[in-house]
Amino acid sequence: MWLWHASEESEHRCTAFDLYKAMGGNEEWRLRWMRRVTWFFLTDLLLQTVNNLWHEGSLFKTSTWASAWKHLFAKGGLFRASFNLWRDYFKPEFHPSQHPDDLSRAWLQTHQNAYVPVGQTT
Repeated sequence: MWLWHASEESEHRCTAFDLYKAMGGNEEWRLRWMRRVTWFFLTDLLLQTVNNLWHEGSLFKTSTWASAWKHLFAKGGLFRASFNLWRDYFKPEFHPSQHPDDLSRAWLQTHQNAYVPVGQTT
């Protein structure tokens, strides 16, 4: 469900951005809210992860921390894959269309039998 939602959101990523701009959206507020959302998202993600690992009994296992390090910071890891994209958001000339949506399009294509696009009947 998460992968579908992420893919579906990328289909209309420019619409919300363009609407915000067309309605006179303030750049300072856009950037301020991105910083806030980043802080809240990362804080909540960390707290939920620690809580889940605690209840699972794997919070203090070396293998857990090694796996987390690899997943987050190794080549191809989450941080390396997303940091430059996140940083680009703060550039004055940023627009969502400047970044490819190949991964989401590929996911939607691969899983097209699992859903029906709005407006189409089966």
